[in-house]
Amino acid sequence: MSHQNKTVTEQVQEVAQNTWDATKNTAANATESVQNMFSAGQEKAEDTADKAGRAVKPESEKTVGDKAKDTWDATKNSAQNASDKASEQMDKAGRAVKPESEKTIGDKAKDTWDATKDAAANVTESVQNMFSAGQEKAEDTADKAGRAVKPESEKTIGDKAKDTWDATKNSAQNASDKASEQMDKAGRAVKPESQKTMGDKAKDTWDATKNSAQNASDAVQSKVQETQKAAQSKTS
Repeated sequence: MSHQNKTVTEQVQEVAQNTWDATKNTAANATESVQNMFSAGQEKAEDTADKAGRAVKPESEKTVGDKAKDTWDATKNSAQNASDKASEQMDKAGRAVKPESEKTIGDKAKDTWDATKDAAANVTESVQNMFSAGQEKAEDTADKAGRAVKPESEKTIGDKAKDTWDATKNSAQNASDKASEQMDKAGRAVKPESQKTMGDKAKDTWDATKNSAQNASDAVQSKVQETQKAAQSKTS
C-alpha cells in the first residue's frame, strides 16, 4: 500500500510506530552502554581483588594459573611503564625546543616538576652510591679482618691473592700519601709567613716535632751502634 493510499489515521499510526521504535532503540543503546560500563567496572574490581589475593599468597601455594597471571601482570606493567616513559620523554623533548614565550602554564609546571624530579633523583642516586660504597667497604673490612686471623696454612689461593692485592694497594696509597705530603711541605716552605693559614702553621709545627723526634731517635740509635762496636772491639 502506497503512502498516497493510506488514510490519515494510518499515517499517524505509522509515524507513532517509527517514533516508538527509535525511542526503544535509543533506550536499548543507553541501557547496553550502562551495562557495559558496570560490567567493565566489575571486571576491574574482580581483577584487582584477584591480584591482591595473589600478592599475599605464598609462592609455594600458587597454581600454574596464578603464576601465569603474575607473569601477565608484570608484562602489562612493564609495557605500560615503557609507554608512559616514552610519552613523557616525547613531551619533555617538545617542551625543550619550545620558546619560553610560547610555553603555557602547564608547560612551565611540567618543567618545574622535571627539574624537581631530576634533583631528587640525583640526591637519591648519590645517597644510594654512598650506602653501596659503605656496604662494600664494610664487607671488605670484615673480609680483611677474617683473613688477618686465619692461619697461613688454611688460606686459599683467593685469600692469598687478596692479601697480595691489599699489600699492593697499601703500598701505593702510602707512596701517594707520602708524595702529597712532600708536595704540601715544599709548598709551605716557599710560602711567605704572612700568607700562611692556621692549618699551614699547625703542619709546620707538626713537621718540626716529627723532625726533632726523628733526630733524637737517630742519635740514640747511633749511640747504641757505637757502644756495640766498642764492645765488639774489646772482646776481639
